[in-house]
Amino acid sequence: MANFKQVDKVTGPVDHDYNLLALTEACDEEEIEAMMVDTAKTRDDHTPLPSPNPKKVRTKTKDKLKQPDEITNEVIFDAIQTLIKRFDEQDKRLKIIEKTMEENAQAVKVNKEDIGELKKELADVRKENISLRQQCLEHARYKRRWDLRLIGLPEKENEDTRETVIGILTRVIPWSVEKFRQTVDTVHRLGKKNDAATNKLPRPVIIQFGMRTVRDEVWKKSREARVCKEMNIQFKEDFSKEDREVMAKSARSQEKWEKSLFKRRLCTY
Repeated sequence: MANFKQVDKVTGPVDHDYNLLALTEACDEEEIEAMMVDTAKTRDDHTPLPSPNPKKVRTKTKDKLKQPDEITNEVIFDAIQTLIKRFDEQDKRLKIIEKTMEENAQAVKVNKEDIGELKKELADVRKENISLRQQCLEHARYKRRWDLRLIGLPEKENEDTRETVIGILTRVIPWSVEKFRQTVDTVHRLGKKNDAATNKLPRPVIIQFGMRTVRDEVWKKSREARVCKEMNIQFKEDFSKEDREVMAKSARSQEKWEKSLFKRRLCTY
């Protein structure tokens, strides 16, 4: 049998145990065909059978479905442009807010200055109001120095209060009626007629004198005048409402003090 190793002129020797060339030289064509058939059968007999539980192989389509969409440069560029647009809008809004805050701060500053000025003006107005009120009170007090109040004079229908008072004054001071008519300015009663709060007592009478000296003389002589005791009337000074409230408060405090003093004296006994 010829040697199976053959040397190629170009590539060198080729090692093959079953060289087809050697087989053709050593065997007939029928023998070679029989050997080829046997070899094919042997291969078919020894081919492994498929497994009853084949492994599941992932297909490319399924992998494509499970995997997210591919991120391309175009998608990234669009996202960047969207973010830039949003940032630009936010910048515009922030600028508007900053401008509004600056305007508000300026308005607050102006308002504070205005409030400060108004407070000063209000303080000045209060001082002026107190001063004017005090002046009005002083003026009213000064004007009332020409007045006297007549308490207890009975009221009559269609009475001439001025003539009645002048008749009483002539009995306090021995002057003529004409002189008192020239001296006495106005005479009128205080309050409303038939007032439910004061209908039990006659309304007081205000006498305004033209001369203060006459008023002071009547005020002094009326304390001991017989006519006042006979008619049960009394002349008093005409004080303002504020002065009357102060005097009433002091009188109440004086009364309380006298009561407390009386109790102390009782305790000592």
